Amino acid sequence: MVKKKSDMDKVMQKYTPVMKKFGHEVGEAAKKGEESLVMMSKVLKIQMDILGGALQKEKLYYELGKDVAAKLIKGNDVISGLEKYRAKLIAIDAEGKKKKKAILRVRNPGTKKKK
Repeated sequence: MVKKKSDMDKVMQKYTPVMKKFGHEVGEAAKKGEESLVMMSKVLKIQMDILGGALQKEKLYYELGKDVAAKLIKGNDVISGLEKYRAKLIAIDAEGKKKKKAILRVRNPGTKKKK
């Protein structure tokens, strides 16, 4: 137990640098944690965008199936009229690829965006 003021001063002199270092390290750890949280939130947002694209694709598949079924029932040429779906599918796939690359860029900030 510390009995004298001079003993307390000695304890403070001894442990002040250690406590300052500890405080600095805690601050650095908090900063890294914050950066990690920001990165994870960006990745999550992009992943939600990818999921939205997948849902658009599923809706398009449903519409495509309905159109094909209607043409089959009527005995019409199934292939004609389906070209309108091709551009939408290509656009959704391209957007998904862009989003996946964006996730890689967020996770690896030093990576440059290709044109």
